[in-house]
Order: sequence, then structure tokens, then C-alpha cells
Amino acid sequence: MKTHETNLKLRSGKFSIEKHHYENIGLTERMVSVLLSGILMTRGIRRPLKAQFLYGAYMAYRGFTGRCFFYEKLGIDSNKPRAINIRGEFEIDRPANEVYAYWRDLNNLPGSIKHLLNVEVIDENLSHWKTNVMGSLFSIDWDAEIIKDEPNRLIGWRSSPSSLISHVGRVKFTETADKTGTILKVVLSYHPPIGGVGLGLARLLNPYFESLLKKEIRSFKHTIENRVPIYANGTL
Repeated sequence: MKTHETNLKLRSGKFSIEKHHYENIGLTERMVSVLLSGILMTRGIRRPLKAQFLYGAYMAYRGFTGRCFFYEKLGIDSNKPRAINIRGEFEIDRPANEVYAYWRDLNNLPGSIKHLLNVEVIDENLSHWKTNVMGSLFSIDWDAEIIKDEPNRLIGWRSSPSSLISHVGRVKFTETADKTGTILKVVLSYHPPIGGVGLGLARLLNPYFESLLKKEIRSFKHTIENRVPIYANGTL
């Protein structure tokens, strides 16, 4: 009798299946996908087996489920924003205090960094920047605020929330062992726009940005190493 009751309890036990629904697309990107799907499917409704309609159908699936197979292949999850970091380290044949002072005067930078078109100093910490980092295609401008300033040692900044590309950065000035030169360490950290698409583009463009940073700092290095120093009284 007891055996029968035990078997009955086992047979009538409650079981559940846990379903995992993997989403790798953020809400904004899902809404854009649904909008695009409506446009593409409407235009391709007469030819449902053609690429335009099929792509629209995939965009609809992407928008309603929050899942993108291409992102899975690339290891992208736009629900988890990731910062892209670019780092560079350079040795400059000038004392750290001189390199710091030259960089801290932001008006010096457009003439020292090739793709930097203009810097407008608004106040001691706030400035407006304009660059053609993407070549002649278009220029990008943003407001930046200096959030950390340690004389002769470090400058840290961040872009304004309204910037197209949200980023933070820092430049560290370290004396060389003989105290005649400077180890310049630059770190840029940015969040790509437009979700996973932007993250995918950032991965493709990162080698370009790293190469560009090297060229720009070499330009800065050449300018500061070859300029004639001017002292406070205006004489050598």
C-alpha cells in the first residue's frame, strides 16, 4: 500500500520546463527593425520570394523577438553596452611639465593634431571641439569637459551627454628615468552609437582609429619637439 502511494505521488508530481529566450538587441534597435520591416515588406509584397520582402520578414523577426543571428555569430549583445578602448604610449623628447603645459593650453592642439579642425575654449574646463576624423566625408563636433587635472601629471575629460559619440579620455605625463623626456600615455574610451550595429562597425574601424591615434600623436610629438620654447618673459 505504501509503495502504491509513493508511486502515485511520483507520477502526479509537478514539473516545469524552463524556457530560455535569448535577446541580444536593445529596445530602440528592435523598434527600428520593426519600422524597417514594415517599409520593406510593403514594398516587396508583390514579390514575396525576392530579397526585399525576405529581408523585411527577417527584420520583423528581429524586432519582435529581440534576437539577431548575425550578432550571435559576431558575439555582439547590444543589451549590454560595451566601451571600446583605444590606448597608446609614446616617448616625447621634452620634459613632462612642458608637454603638460602645451597640451593643457587647448588652443595649441589644432595646429599639432592633423585631423583636429578647431577647439573653442569656453571656460577653464569646458570646450567645443570639431574634427574631420573620418576624412573629408563629414566633420564631427562635440563639447568636452575637463574632469580631472593634475598639473604636470594627468588630464582627464568627458564628452557632453548630447555628443554623437559618447566618450571619456585621459592623457598621462610621466617623466623618463633621466627626467629629460616624457612618457605620454593616451586612453580613449567610447560607446558606439546605434546599438549592436555601431558595436560591429567599431570592431571593424578600431584598427583605423588605433592607426590614426598613432599618427596624430606622432604629429603632436614632432610639433612640440621642434618648436622654439618661449619663457614667461617672452625671450629664449
